[in-house]
Amino acid sequence: MENRQMLEEFLELVQIPVHSRSERQIADAVKAKLETLGLEVTEDDTGSKIGGNAGNIRAVLKGNADCEPLLFSAHMDRVANNGAIKPIVDEEKQIVHTDGSTILAADDVAGICIILDALRRLKASDKPHGDIEVALSVCEEMGILGGRHFDFSKFRAKSGFVFDAEGDIGGVMIQAPAKCSYCYKIHGKASHAGEAPEKGINAIMLAAKALTALPAYGRLDEETTLSVGKIEGGLASNIVAPNAEFVIDMRCLNPEKLDILINDTKKTLTDAVETGGGKIEITMEEGAPAMRVSENDPGVVFVKEATQKLGLPFKLFSSGGCTDGNYLCGMGLPCVALGTGMDKIHSTEECLKEKDLYNLARLVVEIISAAAKKQ
Repeated sequence: MENRQMLEEFLELVQIPVHSRSERQIADAVKAKLETLGLEVTEDDTGSKIGGNAGNIRAVLKGNADCEPLLFSAHMDRVANNGAIKPIVDEEKQIVHTDGSTILAADDVAGICIILDALRRLKASDKPHGDIEVALSVCEEMGILGGRHFDFSKFRAKSGFVFDAEGDIGGVMIQAPAKCSYCYKIHGKASHAGEAPEKGINAIMLAAKALTALPAYGRLDEETTLSVGKIEGGLASNIVAPNAEFVIDMRCLNPEKLDILINDTKKTLTDAVETGGGKIEITMEEGAPAMRVSENDPGVVFVKEATQKLGLPFKLFSSGGCTDGNYLCGMGLPCVALGTGMDKIHSTEECLKEKDLYNLARLVVEIISAAAKKQ
């Protein structure tokens, strides 16, 4: 019965129309559920800071002051979708997927449902626990835009767990890269493309020359990536393009190496553009600190003990993706991301095994129990 309730809650939440900067409906629904469970719930003013209609949610379930406080986190937004997600439950395979026209939004409704169900299990068990803090962010899919605005001074926890990672249950992401995204605007000179092309400076061609001047792109080494994610420019086919711009995403597990890559990339692109007679304008669009947690960190140890008790596999891994955990770690709260079982996220083939939902909720309760024993 409890498993069915969790599944029905998942189906309910994924069908709420949600977009980044438009999380109001799901925020209200989740706040009501947390309040029903007896948590103290507050919403901050992040929405007004980022042009959205909802803020980050912080909720606290009071516990024993002698037990370790813990933080559990997920995000409320999802990647671009048509606002009409139709989840389908394959009863035979016990997998949830969509009709193939949209994402499923297991990223990150699964994380929200795991937290809610774990709280229900915890309250029903009467197991001792410290304060349980819940942090639900907005606009995570737009470069962790919401999570960076949490008031970190209000968190008491010394260990955090983010439910926003692909991979099997028992997987613990202890490393994620520092990342940054820069917009490079190229300024050339307009002229008639047929009558006086020689009087113009084609910004699109300058952008092309600048990008081809980069020594490498894609996976640069085992801990570094560089991706050109967007490019546009020009006014019309009969005008020498006076402007062009592109965005480059750079990530590295080593923050110092990332700084070197950023500076080298700026110099390479600037030299190429200015040599061609153009000008370049560089602005940072987004960034995130690195996430790095020791395998001996208490939070990691709690997960290991919990997986052993439940007979689940335990695996440490690093990732090239970022989560709210990057900012939590960056603000001094050691935080790992746990594998949730969600598969093929951000695509119309996204799916989720029912048992993964249930097993991770059980795992969370055991993590809380493991932390409560540390006094």
